[in-house]
Amino acid sequence: MKKIWITLVAMLMVFTVAACSSGNSGTNENKGTAKSPSNEAKETNAANKGKDAEPVTLKFFTALADRSNGAGKIEQAIIDSYMAENPNVKIEVEALQDEPYKAKIKVYASTDAVPDIIQAWGQTSFIKPLIDNNMLLELNEAEFESSNFVPGAKDGFSQDGKLYGLPRGTDFLVIYYNKKLFDDNGLTVPTTTAELLEVSKQLRAKGINPIATNAMEGWSLPIWFEYAAQRHTGDFNKMDAVLKGEGKFSGDAGFLSAAQDIAALSDSKGLADGFMTADYGTSRNLFGQGQAAMYVMGNWEAGLATDENFPEEFRNNVGAISYPASDNGKATDVAAWYGGGYSVSKNSKHPEEAVAFLKYFFAPENWAKQVWETGSGTPAQKFDQFLTGNETALQKQLVDIFSAMTSSSGTPVHDNGTDEFKTKVMEAHQKLFGKQITPEQFLTEMDAAVAVLK
Repeated sequence: MKKIWITLVAMLMVFTVAACSSGNSGTNENKGTAKSPSNEAKETNAANKGKDAEPVTLKFFTALADRSNGAGKIEQAIIDSYMAENPNVKIEVEALQDEPYKAKIKVYASTDAVPDIIQAWGQTSFIKPLIDNNMLLELNEAEFESSNFVPGAKDGFSQDGKLYGLPRGTDFLVIYYNKKLFDDNGLTVPTTTAELLEVSKQLRAKGINPIATNAMEGWSLPIWFEYAAQRHTGDFNKMDAVLKGEGKFSGDAGFLSAAQDIAALSDSKGLADGFMTADYGTSRNLFGQGQAAMYVMGNWEAGLATDENFPEEFRNNVGAISYPASDNGKATDVAAWYGGGYSVSKNSKHPEEAVAFLKYFFAPENWAKQVWETGSGTPAQKFDQFLTGNETALQKQLVDIFSAMTSSSGTPVHDNGTDEFKTKVMEAHQKLFGKQITPEQFLTEMDAAVAVLK
């Protein structure tokens, strides 16, 4: 885990200031408009470009399974645009949800049949085995200088000074809340961890589900605990130290207090009814339909304010806050990481074309511009030039959280080891949140998980 550099914070502060600028002229803004001479020339050049070129087929494997909404829709639109501009190139897309994707990539790896371009996560548990087994192509960082990645964004995709992938976005965990539910019940949005517990009790007393999250899948819970731990220890790095063998979870007063906070929240029924069997879609829908007051999830949910599957009243009243502060941890200490992105297979028959596509994909006016303007997440690239002043209130709140970060957690704890380690960590958290074990037993199970890394 690493500190956010002052230069990054300064750069991000510009994002908010730049919100009044609307002078954007990216190529994507011309879609659906009447053809201008420049557009006609562009299309003619694209057709001529691929006329005599050798046909190329790239296999593209992604975990953005929904191709009709959000990030998956943008990903597909960029692919379609690239093929239109390069008629000799055909990109065949295979898209699965996260966990099925991760299972199938292992199958591909075992048969040396890794697709040309794959979704990769900058996490030790995912990318290190692929790098160590010489399955990923080393990328030339200089070729992507114009993509304007923010400082530190590519760290998780690098090993021994070599770059093996590029990040698609910046992820950070926040608490979304329904303003109307709070106002109608005379409740105040929590600013401290003690207030979070208290307001959860008040909501439950009124018959309202306090907090929704996807506990069944398990991955959000360890990130939530990182927040709780940092708010007691004051340092995201302390958890990293334990993973390196420099201490233990059990016997540590800060970790114990954090586990007790989670247990108290669970004891007071602060989690939504049935949360242990709720997957991502179920928990999101529960919140979006106004049946839960809060929702612990990532910044990629900026689209909650525009998702027409949810009532207009909800869309107009959804807000976001950073995890509440404590005496030792500020709200500007954020559980943030640079997650999903793309890598190229070392065995690709067309590595140059695969790299050319990634350069096109990460041209700022493509991915960064579109993902921000559609409210589908936060890029890992500078995007201040694409703030129009027309952002939703929810987007502005997420930018403010991002801009104000003074420290970040880095790669989530469960992604810092083997698959066995990850499973043990997620199971331990599910037991803690589900009141199946005590805080002390939880810390013992965490130590047992760390032991598999040795």
